[in-house]
Amino acid sequence: MALYISVSKRRTRAIIAAVVVGILAFGVGLLIGRQQVPSVNDRVDTVQLDAGNIATGLERLDVEYANVLAGTDSLDEGVLKPIDETIASAQQALENAPWVTSQQRAAIVDALARTRASAESKDPAPVFDQHLADTAALVRTTFGVTA
Repeated sequence: MALYISVSKRRTRAIIAAVVVGILAFGVGLLIGRQQVPSVNDRVDTVQLDAGNIATGLERLDVEYANVLAGTDSLDEGVLKPIDETIASAQQALENAPWVTSQQRAAIVDALARTRASAESKDPAPVFDQHLADTAALVRTTFGVTA
């Protein structure tokens, strides 16, 4: 024997079912979405890690520059190319760091340009090393990286 269910009851049940499915879908989507988007702390940590690598890379160029001055290494390959790569990395890090002001951005870009110019003009090693140290320190303080 078939039970008769009125049209209004069927409509009410369909609406309730649709609302429940919608709420469940929203909840599952929210959970999945939150897991895939990095948190602000994760993004800051990533930028700070990149900045730390940039500063460390700059500090290591003193050995390469000493080799250039000694005539055992090429200025272009040993020093200028890594500085250019560092400039590109710094620009990417600056784009990912909204907390860095435009003045701080300009200071980093200028410091990197001075460091490159110092290498191109083949300044004495202590002068170039000071540029490296100053620029690395500026990168660390700007991005909030501890040594």
